[in-house]
Amino acid sequence: MARIVVTGGAGFLGHCFIDALLESDQVVINGDTVSIESLCVIDRLIPEHFKVQGIQTVEGDLLSIIQKRRELFRDVDAVVHLASAVSGECEADLELGLEENLTAGMALGRRLAQENNKPLLVFSSSLAVYGGTPDFPLPSVITDDVRPNPQNSYGAQKLMLETLYADLARRGLISIRTLRLMTVSVRPGKPNQAASGFLSGIIREPLLGINSNVPVPMDTEVALNSPKQAVDGLIRVMGISDRVWGSPLGLNLPGIRISIRGMIDALQLVGGRHVLDYLTYEPDPLVQQIVAGWPSRFESVRARTLKIRSVELFEAVVRHFQDTR
Repeated sequence: MARIVVTGGAGFLGHCFIDALLESDQVVINGDTVSIESLCVIDRLIPEHFKVQGIQTVEGDLLSIIQKRRELFRDVDAVVHLASAVSGECEADLELGLEENLTAGMALGRRLAQENNKPLLVFSSSLAVYGGTPDFPLPSVITDDVRPNPQNSYGAQKLMLETLYADLARRGLISIRTLRLMTVSVRPGKPNQAASGFLSGIIREPLLGINSNVPVPMDTEVALNSPKQAVDGLIRVMGISDRVWGSPLGLNLPGIRISIRGMIDALQLVGGRHVLDYLTYEPDPLVQQIVAGWPSRFESVRARTLKIRSVELFEAVVRHFQDTR
């Protein structure tokens, strides 16, 4: 019987992850197939439907909850850490990112390290840990041995947590599965303050009959994960044993490499020529600067070895969003 805690579980990705967990009475954690004894969701605001599904819900600030509700993490088997201030917020407000990402994430790691059962921590990191500078430019392809070099506060905070969690795992205090996600698209719902938010908006809004702006050049290439890829990746790494996982270092989740023009072509194929009338093309220098620093080509031998692959086409992702919205 397993106790699982999901931070940021009321967000879009958390919601999808929990739905996937609840599809079966059993889950694989660190190589063992177990039944779910309890599932706890922590978030600032939690929808009512979560509260009637037999899921324990805790609303509030994550750092405060870690400090004051220590019993939530007692003898926990797995914690899936999705809670995070997004990239645009972190770049606009350094203190916000340091408090909500770094300080809260450090407190979570330290709290889990105090347990005697060596709990599993699944950490949702980001490709934002990579970046290039004039003296250390990004290589054309990001392989497993490319050194992270974040060029924004969000990526720096994610990398600092990756390093802490790897050290706690090295000490034998926790098990860690750090999974670096690409930008998840297409996300439903309202736009957020992530610099990458337009990568959902330029698909989602036109299909809903709402205007949306394309803030970067059409030939800009990006790396994306569909919602299904992201959730399947999180569940897959949660199930891999320590022995098979090996290094506590982060793993790049494979995804879809595509240009903005390719995304808009997929939008037209699914929604028709008329939906392109909802797009505008006004450059945003800040977004361009951030997105230009992101890598778009990845090659992960480690992911292939762990049988984690990407086979989706973006057109299929857009079509799925259209059919389920």
